[in-house]
Amino acid sequence: MFSFRSIFFFITLLASVAADKAVVRNSRCACTALKKPDIPGAEVISINGTQLLNHTVTAFPGLLPVPVTGLDICAVDVVLRHQGANDQVLVKVWLPLKGWNGRFQANGGSGFAAGALDLTLGPTAKLGYAAASTDAGVGFNPLSPDGWALLPDGSVNQEALVNFAYRSVQDVGLVGKAVTEQFYGKKAQYSYWNGCSTGGRQGLVAAQRYPDLFDGILVGAPAISWPTYVVAEQWPQVVMHEENTFPSPCELKAFTDAAVAECDPIDGLTDGVINDPNACHFNPYKLVGHVIECDGTNITIAESVASVVQKVHQGPYDQSGQRLWYGLNFGAALDTLANTVLVDGARKGSSFFVNDAWIRYWVAKDPKYDLDQVDYTTLAHLFTESAQEYDTIIGSDNPDLSAFENAGGKLLVWHGLSDQIIFPNGSVTYRDRVERLLGGPSNVDHFFRLFLAPGVDHCAGTPSLGTVPIDPFAALVSWVEEKKAPAQLSAQVSGADRIICPYPLTARYIGGGNASAASFDCL
Repeated sequence: MFSFRSIFFFITLLASVAADKAVVRNSRCACTALKKPDIPGAEVISINGTQLLNHTVTAFPGLLPVPVTGLDICAVDVVLRHQGANDQVLVKVWLPLKGWNGRFQANGGSGFAAGALDLTLGPTAKLGYAAASTDAGVGFNPLSPDGWALLPDGSVNQEALVNFAYRSVQDVGLVGKAVTEQFYGKKAQYSYWNGCSTGGRQGLVAAQRYPDLFDGILVGAPAISWPTYVVAEQWPQVVMHEENTFPSPCELKAFTDAAVAECDPIDGLTDGVINDPNACHFNPYKLVGHVIECDGTNITIAESVASVVQKVHQGPYDQSGQRLWYGLNFGAALDTLANTVLVDGARKGSSFFVNDAWIRYWVAKDPKYDLDQVDYTTLAHLFTESAQEYDTIIGSDNPDLSAFENAGGKLLVWHGLSDQIIFPNGSVTYRDRVERLLGGPSNVDHFFRLFLAPGVDHCAGTPSLGTVPIDPFAALVSWVEEKKAPAQLSAQVSGADRIICPYPLTARYIGGGNASAASFDCL
């Protein structure tokens, strides 16, 4: 005999299944009947919606570590163009068929891609968000701008650069929110931006240029002050060429490990992390004469190698001694920007793809430009040329956030202090400039907070080392929706709970023995 409770449960289950089927049927109609949205400054060429059931987004090395499965979505492709730009921009919007949380989230890009498209849309929609991403009309190739940087006559494709730099941020926000409202019959209650690296730079663009587009903006390791920092990435390669010294990755790691060993205990706790790189005054010359093992071979550290490492940490400066940008922090890996390769048994430099392409395509405007010939003087000229020509387009570091503040937006920026690609001091300088313009920390903290993550590499890359923040996006949502400004971010070091403090505070070990989050305070 079935009990009344079991019969009631069975009937409720059948009703729920029937309701879900009805949602899917109705969604299919709504998905295929979407109309072109009206987007200021752009003409929508086409809109196509496709219902995808039990859809899977496959993993992609470096961008999506594990596949996303079981997606039931309305996948919308919107194609638009801007007047006089001769462009064609794709904006993709994914809309959950069930369980929409009432929020919209736009996702940023990586490298030379303005959006990672399905690779960010999948995880975001899985969490119940209406999600959007764009190719900015330049396609999806994070590693190279070869297909769009220059026009056939060899001149810079200015419209494509504008799309990549900032116009696509407005496109994805406006299109995504309009399609979301049309599909669900109501506006998203809250709208967000989420991005790291290039996506972080785009988030700053949103706050600076389109202050009322998003309620909350999460920015990770932003590629801020692009025309300057990208040229600065070439500095380690120039140093190695000028010094005629090309350290192996093993040698470079020895210096990083030595710096961590010396400066890790400064905060009172030895956990493999330099808590405050500014307090670290490691001298690379201490390793001169030391013997290390590299791939089964003993190597004696030479003075020339220590000189290279010291200059890489100091950062670029011109012939008069004026600093041009920052260097890498102690504790950061050196073998990305100071990368070398073996050619016929000899080591030579190998530039990181971002600075390599930027200098060749945009500054020199010559894809065959030989970066091996760049010396200290030439690099200083490249700094000047890059900043003069492109700062207003892609600098993305305007400190005037007053319009964003007045719109009620919240900006949460975090940056790993051991970032080996984008120098974290660039984010610190930006925060300081905002403070100076708007009248000090008390006038900024209520809408913009910066968190510096000790020991963390670029965008908390895999393997995630250091004090890795745990779900900073959730902290942003709480700030926007519950008005709870984040006094700290939850984090972990090798499985142990930690905290990350808002700049200029630093998490200091106050004792307790177990080195848990409770053993730290923001001081």
